[in-house]
Amino acid sequence: MDDLEKQKISEQLTSAQNILVFVSEKSNFEGLAAGLALYLSLIKLNKKVQIVAKNPTVADAQMLYGVDKVGKQEDQKNLVVVIDKAVKNVDKVTYFLEGQKLKIVVHAFANSEGISQNDVEFETSALKPDMIISLGYETGEELRHDITREQQLDPNLPVLNLAKNALDKKIAHININNPQSSGIAEIIADFCQAFNFPLDEDISFNLYSGIAASTQMFSPTMTRESTLKTAAWLIKFGAGKASLAQSATQPPDTGQSQSMQPEQIQSSGQFEVAEIPIEQVEAERNQEKDWLKPPKIYHGSKSFDIES
Repeated sequence: MDDLEKQKISEQLTSAQNILVFVSEKSNFEGLAAGLALYLSLIKLNKKVQIVAKNPTVADAQMLYGVDKVGKQEDQKNLVVVIDKAVKNVDKVTYFLEGQKLKIVVHAFANSEGISQNDVEFETSALKPDMIISLGYETGEELRHDITREQQLDPNLPVLNLAKNALDKKIAHININNPQSSGIAEIIADFCQAFNFPLDEDISFNLYSGIAASTQMFSPTMTRESTLKTAAWLIKFGAGKASLAQSATQPPDTGQSQSMQPEQIQSSGQFEVAEIPIEQVEAERNQEKDWLKPPKIYHGSKSFDIES
């Protein structure tokens, strides 16, 4: 990402007030973790945000913050006035302000039935986004399908795509990709760092969990040095202090001592505890006292060792 592209993204993020975040269903847990982290960070920037992703499972709800926001509209919505029989009866619609009140006038055709209160209904619709941010999409067709399923896509609406591989610019105007990254969670973490997005314990924990999932708990074969640096940066912002992190590291309370006594091991059937004769213990102690003497040489036999 060069300086010109970074400046363009920064301008779009600053001007956009209503942002729609799409998360590819193929990105699974990691994508959901990254998308929710981005959602929560954008909310801190006082943006109106909607996130569309795969429906979270019960396990996701126990491991991530913000799962209750997936697929839900924000409180602020557009009011839609629906007029029945408008083709035959409505000539035009005008409006004007009277003090603090907005008055909408529905003008009827001459010699028509006119508009009655029974012909008027009210609906709500989601705010039209100023910007779309897509996460984890592998093909433009997949992203186009999800976007058009939710709403009619304005060709002038900026689409910012973040993924390991770049998409066709016909659908994503700006691509931020890194094929060498561990996955989308690491890319979103680097994106938040590059644009100084606000982070807290919950956001950091979501991103850290996503990176841990993509690297199979930071397996050496799947983790780069830069990935560890990103993870350390998230810990700096409190990933380990989140309440979910505390509960995840708490050992299960079984009501029993963590250590097992010899009789417990023997009764479990996994090991056999042999009794060592006192004479053998004393002999071993005496042998330890002779450790400065030249080593003894033994000739083995089937039943015991004979010292020469």
